[in-house]
Amino acid sequence: MGSQRKELIRFLQDEQFTGEVLRKKINERGTLKLSLREISRHLTSFAEKELLICLNPKAPYNRLYILTKKGKEIRKRFVAQ
Repeated sequence: MGSQRKELIRFLQDEQFTGEVLRKKINERGTLKLSLREISRHLTSFAEKELLICLNPKAPYNRLYILTKKGKEIRKRFVAQ
């Protein structure tokens, strides 16, 4: 997993979230500067790997995501590092 994805997974929450909310949190902390396009690409990749579930996949904008059990386990490993 690349450095951007590792950092991104540390920011994922247990509650529902959108890519835009996640982007703002990451960019406010200053550890990374990611565009919404980059965030969306990573979130789609995480969903394909069953780390996330997209709650409204047909929505063209403001897709809602939530972590799966597998995603929570992986996040726990990266937060511990």
